[in-house]
Amino acid sequence: MLTILFWILFIALIIWLLSYWYIFLYIAIGYALYRLTRYVRKELYFKSDTFLEHKRNIDNAVKEYNELADYVNSFDEISLQSDSSERFKHAHLATYENTSSYNIDREKNIKNLTDKNVHQASLQVVKRASEEPLKYLCKYFNVKPTEENLAHVQEMGETVSRFTNAKENLDNRLLKIQKDFNPPEFITKYYLDELLQKLEINVPGMVFRSPDYIFEYVSSGGNSAQRTTITLDEPTLEGLSEYLSEQIKYKKSAKAQRSLMTKKLREFIKERDEYTCQICGVSTAEQSLLLLEVDHILPVSKGGLSTEDNLQTLCWKCNRSKSNKVVE
Repeated sequence: MLTILFWILFIALIIWLLSYWYIFLYIAIGYALYRLTRYVRKELYFKSDTFLEHKRNIDNAVKEYNELADYVNSFDEISLQSDSSERFKHAHLATYENTSSYNIDREKNIKNLTDKNVHQASLQVVKRASEEPLKYLCKYFNVKPTEENLAHVQEMGETVSRFTNAKENLDNRLLKIQKDFNPPEFITKYYLDELLQKLEINVPGMVFRSPDYIFEYVSSGGNSAQRTTITLDEPTLEGLSEYLSEQIKYKKSAKAQRSLMTKKLREFIKERDEYTCQICGVSTAEQSLLLLEVDHILPVSKGGLSTEDNLQTLCWKCNRSKSNKVVE
């Protein structure tokens, strides 16, 4: 009985809806006109001077972003010249096996004998390394207090500083690209994929890793382990440079000049030069996101000193072109 009643009501509803077919036709026509209007607006927008101008600006910004990213990715990886793992260089030729019959998990911690950045040490050395990291880094990773090592550390510091500076500059550029471009809401809501396809934005990633140097203690049974980790980042490199300078009889030689290139001095030179490239004349007043670097007028490799009169501000393009040449 209920089934028959249901079908009667269903058929009555269909007949009633069909009697108002013209209403559904109006709705269908209205929706079709809405979609057609939206499509026409979309096509007009993508052909408009406003969009094309935005696209040109984005293309130029992304092109320079990519150039800067290639420049950053060309930086050499940093590493201390260490032979601290020589003692275990043949460890792979032997096979170690724990044959203990005791019901104890003695393999919780296993010594790393192959990584040159890991020094197997006593518990006392691991603890002291956490208290005097630079001293123990130099002592156990064979960083002797010589002018050659000082120059190497300072070169690494400049590489990290250039990367940090350039990465910040690139991030600001990307934010500016996103902020300056504000398409109509219906474009981002309904045609986002087509918008991204037309803009052809391809921003590469950047990878620059600061290596870790580790002091590790593993007990003979493998049940206990402790470690001290020193990351070779910008603060560590600056501290290491100062430490090496204190350990050697510092003289104003070409190899040691880079130790004077501190972040404070770089900022002073940029401010003195009014944040303007001394070769091409471009400045942050004209380009707020201009990447500036501090250059030795007479290169360190040719006897130049890190003194105010031998330092100048250059944009990254002019600095890369100049390299270690002397520009008259």
